[in-house]
Amino acid sequence: MKTLRSLALTAVLAVTSLSAFAADKAPNLPIDQALKIAQDYLQKSGNPSGVQIVGLTYEQASLRSSFWYAKWSSSVDVDGSRKETGLRIDMDGTITRFVTGPGGGHEPPPGQRPVGARSMR
Repeated sequence: MKTLRSLALTAVLAVTSLSAFAADKAPNLPIDQALKIAQDYLQKSGNPSGVQIVGLTYEQASLRSSFWYAKWSSSVDVDGSRKETGLRIDMDGTITRFVTGPGGGHEPPPGQRPVGARSMR
């Protein structure tokens, strides 16, 4: 009987601790403010070719760092060889653009092999 009570008490404490831990992980920057930041960014950049926000997700990079990711409906040409696909919005409101490398980020520059490529000789 004591074992059953101990087990029940342990289960209650575990659930309480987990819910308290989950409550601490709520985003510091509310989603409506993150959406406004992304919309303002698109307006200031001139919103080329009617790009829209198709996704706004809460991402957790580590236990201590998290951010909002705003995904564009289509990639935006940056300088002819790179494309912007979205925006990272940190919990303090700072932004970082997600930009692919030359060739869409999938192919190495001419004359170079992709990382991990092997010769088939």
